Amino acid sequence: MEQKLRADERFLVLKDKIRKRLLKYTRKAFHMLPQMDKPRILDIGCGSGIPTLELARLGQGEIIGIDIDQSALDNFAIKIAEVGLRDRVQALNCSLFNLDFPEGTFDIIWSEGSIYAIGFEKGLREWKRFLKPGGYLVVHDEQ
Repeated sequence: MEQKLRADERFLVLKDKIRKRLLKYTRKAFHMLPQMDKPRILDIGCGSGIPTLELARLGQGEIIGIDIDQSALDNFAIKIAEVGLRDRVQALNCSLFNLDFPEGTFDIIWSEGSIYAIGFEKGLREWKRFLKPGGYLVVHDEQ
């Protein structure tokens, strides 16, 4: 007999299904960037990692996904292990308000649906220091 999923678990499953349907936009945006050899990517507000894993597949480089939702990150860590990407993908509990990476660390900073929390202009201003020279900041937000 199947166990019934709790309401919060059903929500996460549904959210992941919706997110998977939106991956075509993640792919489209990624392919608009110049081709890079194994880019180092920071995904700000990664949630359960659906787009983060797609970026790892597309870029073939290292990627750090950050979020403050530990249950989503736990789910993401399971996915990372399941697809065998522990050597290239990391889930990190970190607030977008307190990013502590060395300047010039990333080729790409990716933010889908999270920059609104810090404010668009402030996010652009504060996050650009983490980009390598010639790096790209990709933002999608409804606000």
